[in-house]
This record gives sequence, structure tokens and C-alpha cells, in this order.
Amino acid sequence: MERPLNILLVEDSAEIREALTQSVEASGKMKISGIADNSNDAIRIIDSGNVDAAIIDLHLGEGSGLLVLAHLTRSGNPSRILRIVLTNHTAPPFRRTCERLGMDHFLDKSLEFDRAIELLEEFAAQRQDPPGPNPVSPA
Repeated sequence: MERPLNILLVEDSAEIREALTQSVEASGKMKISGIADNSNDAIRIIDSGNVDAAIIDLHLGEGSGLLVLAHLTRSGNPSRILRIVLTNHTAPPFRRTCERLGMDHFLDKSLEFDRAIELLEEFAAQRQDPPGPNPVSPA
């Protein structure tokens, strides 16, 4: 069996961290491998190299989710890390900034919480079930 999808959770609300952790880990195919409530800790976890996906809130107690997204864009191979912004700050300027910083999905925390879990499950399934070779037709 393939290892679980390692997810970094960047969120300063303990209640939301708990709810996301329970939802993410329910399937057994994914796990929260790092939790940060500020941008410095999140960047330190990213630099450890054990992150397959990140759920990032924009407003943090210290720093900003934008700093985390910018770091992901500057570091190594950001395309291999799924970047989901899950925030209450959904105004168009925030979305545009996150797009420029390379986010994959921008979700409203109060309306699309479950969608974040669905996106992670889809990403985990794609990672674990890569397409096989094309079948050869019998001659």
C-alpha cells in the first residue's frame, strides 16, 4: 500500500484544525503531517520536504498564508504540492493575489469546507493510481 498523502495544515483556529484533521484522516489515505498556526512554522515544515498538499488560511495569528504560498512558489518543485487556500477572505483581490502566487484552488471556508476534503481525496487517488500503459490491441 502506498503511503498516505502528507498534508500541511496552515490554520490558526484550533476548532477548524480539529475539524479538518478529523475529516482528512477519516479515509486512512491522507494524514495531517504538519500543523502551523503561523507562516514561519509553515515554511519550516515545507522546507522539511515531507509535504504533498497544503491547506492554507490567509489570515494567521502571525504572518500570512500569502507568505506561505509565495514560499511554495519559490521552493523546488511547487507543482507537485497541491495548494488549497481555504479562507473567509474571499474578495476578488485576495483570489487574484493567490492565483499569482500559484494556488490550485481558492475556497470559501464557510461554504466550501467539504470541497477541500474532496479535492484532497481526488489528489490522493491520482497519486496512488497513476495511469497504466495503453493496452495493445490484438492483431
